[in-house]
Amino acid sequence: MVDEPDRRGFLKLATCAVGGGVGLVVLAPVIRLVLDPAGKTTVTTPTDPIDLGNLDLIPVGGDPRKVNIVAPLVKDAWTAARDVVLGAAWLRRTSPDKIEALSAVCPHLGCAIGWDLTQQNFICPCHDSRFSAAGDPLSGPSKRGMDPLPIAVKDGRLQLVWKQFKADTAAREEA
Repeated sequence: MVDEPDRRGFLKLATCAVGGGVGLVVLAPVIRLVLDPAGKTTVTTPTDPIDLGNLDLIPVGGDPRKVNIVAPLVKDAWTAARDVVLGAAWLRRTSPDKIEALSAVCPHLGCAIGWDLTQQNFICPCHDSRFSAAGDPLSGPSKRGMDPLPIAVKDGRLQLVWKQFKADTAAREEA
């Protein structure tokens, strides 16, 4: 009878060890799944220039042309998506060698900006903010002009870097 408490203690310890081992086997993949992205760089929008097509698509001195900004690939820590529409930009070619790009997102509250053919200026239909052809504020509640986007011409192709900006601020800050 003297050995009885040691055997019970051993069985308790063995049961706890087996249960803990099974728990770790089950829990380890869950912990790995949750913690894995913490060590990786997650990307929500591309920072490389996006090809918009041939420069000749934008006529010199014509009305601004709206172009959808489509990222060929957007990745995050878990998945990848192809041909993702990030937004839109208005392109204007003022001379044969100068092109400007403005975000089609209103700096007031983020509505889509359109081109008013009759007034020859940009208009946001949400709160009636108006902007000149160069993107300068003309009227309405917007605290700043339209946001310019970096654009360049490389080998006759338009290369635009997509950026998002904080809404409803006077200072132009990237979001």
